[in-house]
Amino acid sequence: MSRRQRNSFFQCQQFRIEQGDCAMKVTTDASLLGAYAKVTDAKRILDIGAGTGLLSLFAAQRSTAAIDAVELDAGAARQARLNFEHSPWSDRLRLIEMDIRVYAKQPATQYDVILCNPPFFTDSTKNSCERAALARHNTYLPLSDLIQSIDALLSSEGVTWLLLPLPETETVIQLAEGFGLYPQERMQVRNSAEHLPHREIIALSRGPKVCAHTDFTLYKQHPYHTRAAAELFGPYYTHMKVADE
Repeated sequence: MSRRQRNSFFQCQQFRIEQGDCAMKVTTDASLLGAYAKVTDAKRILDIGAGTGLLSLFAAQRSTAAIDAVELDAGAARQARLNFEHSPWSDRLRLIEMDIRVYAKQPATQYDVILCNPPFFTDSTKNSCERAALARHNTYLPLSDLIQSIDALLSSEGVTWLLLPLPETETVIQLAEGFGLYPQERMQVRNSAEHLPHREIIALSRGPKVCAHTDFTLYKQHPYHTRAAAELFGPYYTHMKVADE
């Protein structure tokens, strides 16, 4: 089986993510954001840069919220829309094919929760198609524009959840503070105890707060997940190896 065939879809317990038309495939890090972000009590959720629709679908499974997903890329938007239509929550999922900066300037409903996994270009991005897509995205949507859009769309008591490469985190926090958005939670993510953290999940809300700092380890030893990872991914993944701890 070719790599393309193997990666053409991602099967979860309650839904399936077709991803053949998306440059950025489903990743464990993105799944972690989808499974970890606090969405249970949200009434309205926004997914910025929806891609395959993974974050929206994870959120739909754990909430009763109405979910809007904004995606500019035509191929990704088409893929996400189909994934939504074929899910059990099609009546609560809406795909909006639009520039998030344009959407933020419209008289739109503000959101209790905003989810975003910005596709940053890093040296670890090995696939040439992914590298090209990321390079275009970084040029197209600067971080400052993303944070400004979040500020316009987040409700007064809302929380934004971002998944970031570690080198970008402090830049994002500094930009966010310029809009009165401050971290209330920061979680550094590492593959295993032998690895340094490579990603960070941050939760931003309005006004300074005491920020909780935590760490999360995905694997005891690849491919065996830690118990903490298994607990988060358990409601979603169809197959998972769990380490004895």
